[in-house]
Amino acid sequence: MTNSTESEIEQVSDFIYLGSWVAASDKDFEVRKAKAWAACHKMKKVWSSGMRRNLKVRLFIATVESILLYGSETWTLTESMKKRVDGCYTRMLRMALNIDWRWGLTNREVYGSLPRVTMKIQERRMRLAGHIHRHPELAAHQVLLWEPSHGNRSRGRPAFTYVDCLRKDTGLQDVKEIGGLMADRLLWRQRIDTPTLKPP
Repeated sequence: MTNSTESEIEQVSDFIYLGSWVAASDKDFEVRKAKAWAACHKMKKVWSSGMRRNLKVRLFIATVESILLYGSETWTLTESMKKRVDGCYTRMLRMALNIDWRWGLTNREVYGSLPRVTMKIQERRMRLAGHIHRHPELAAHQVLLWEPSHGNRSRGRPAFTYVDCLRKDTGLQDVKEIGGLMADRLLWRQRIDTPTLKPP
């Protein structure tokens, strides 16, 4: 006979799942930002080289951006956090393109045809939400558009939720209307291709 031992599962307020912190988008962004900056600095010799801009941009997207945006489709971005994400991305892009701030180039000139990174996150979030909603066998389907219908709201400003993000993404307020739109793959793709964020 073998002796079986029982151990208590530690209760925690946050944990890492598939490489992302679950409880707070803000914390997950800080972790991704640190990793992306580390990758960006490791490639300083490449950024300061005479490589053509289009190649630098492609390399930047494949390396630094992919690290920064890992799991970003699950982030709940407030307006202040959007500014932080866009600002961080802009500084990284300026380093990658070897652009000195003293040159006086505007962000629009730095980005060129590139969209704001928060626009990319918005697109990822909408694609993920649509996929989950159209597949009821997924566990996340039951909670994607869930909102509490009972209990008392705590004092202070209410927390900004994932559903609130989808409201801003779509310009719709009614959750059932958002769900109906996501159920139609074609209409949802059309809404994804009509971003609500302005260019840099």
